[in-house]
Amino acid sequence: MQTETLSVYFLFWLDLQQRHHNFSRSQCSFHSLSVLCTEMDNSAQGGKAYGLLKSQQEEKLNSINEAFLSDPQYAEEEDLASKLEMFKKKYMEFDLNDKGEIDIMGLKRMLEKLGLAKTHLELKKMMSEVVGGTSKDTISYNDFLNMMLGKRNAILKLILMFEGMGKEQEPKSTGPPQRKTFSDLP
Repeated sequence: MQTETLSVYFLFWLDLQQRHHNFSRSQCSFHSLSVLCTEMDNSAQGGKAYGLLKSQQEEKLNSINEAFLSDPQYAEEEDLASKLEMFKKKYMEFDLNDKGEIDIMGLKRMLEKLGLAKTHLELKKMMSEVVGGTSKDTISYNDFLNMMLGKRNAILKLILMFEGMGKEQEPKSTGPPQRKTFSDLP
């Protein structure tokens, strides 16, 4: 079973190589198969791959945060490090394609999670407002930070700030939850 699977992977890989490098199957050797098998053994699967992807993404975002911390333009910003950390977590939560960009579906999910479903046209308008009027279809982390730390009041910034303020006002209960009675039921 394992040999059959490797053969299928090898043929698929070989087909891709032929298309990209224009060589025939006769030019391929057993060495290519062993290289492919080694690559497959070293690759992480499932949750491990996702964890590695998220840690790599977090490292990239941390480097961007460091640049913002050293930028004199934002030196006056109060508690900048904690704000950047909060923005990083929020950004990573809604980066659905894990490419370091929030696309229109990630933005839609973000707003739906906040209870503010928007139409496709409204989402495109928000995106162009954040990116600065260009025709990009994604929000990069730099654009996101510029929006959140900048002086402009983008609609998305107002929504996210409102969500943050709403969470701070809710009292946090400590200890076990209170017992429910029949009068508490709907």
